[in-house]
Amino acid sequence: MILHRITSKTHIRDLSGTGAMLHGGRWNAKGIRMLYTSGSLSLAALETVVNLSGNRLGQSLYCVELEFPDELPISEVDQLPKDWNIYPHTSDTVLIGNDFIKKNELCLKVPSAIIPSEHNYLLNPAHDDFLKVRFLDARPLILDKRLIRNID
Repeated sequence: MILHRITSKTHIRDLSGTGAMLHGGRWNAKGIRMLYTSGSLSLAALETVVNLSGNRLGQSLYCVELEFPDELPISEVDQLPKDWNIYPHTSDTVLIGNDFIKKNELCLKVPSAIIPSEHNYLLNPAHDDFLKVRFLDARPLILDKRLIRNID
């Protein structure tokens, strides 16, 4: 499976989960390393658009493709909490992601809060099998200016 993420040029090959650890997110608390990826480039781009300010979207961003071997396990959330996709997010989703890392699982498939029928894939960079996830390619992200013109 090919996974996608959007990042700055300086972090193209950084798969350590440091960004999520420093800032936290919908699926992890600050201090917890996790790599957020998406099942498609368009979803990764949407996730970026809703999470970055207009000035940061105008900066050079890159599309990164990762190969996640098909034989590796992917966990799924048994039951999502009520209001799992509201903004700002609640601690319920953070607890799910933290538990996934605590159990030392490799990959957690979660629905996107933007388009719940599409999926993001949370990766645990501390898992032994994470070394089997391969960097494939990176190229500049080119967004239609209409996506960022009205964002401050």
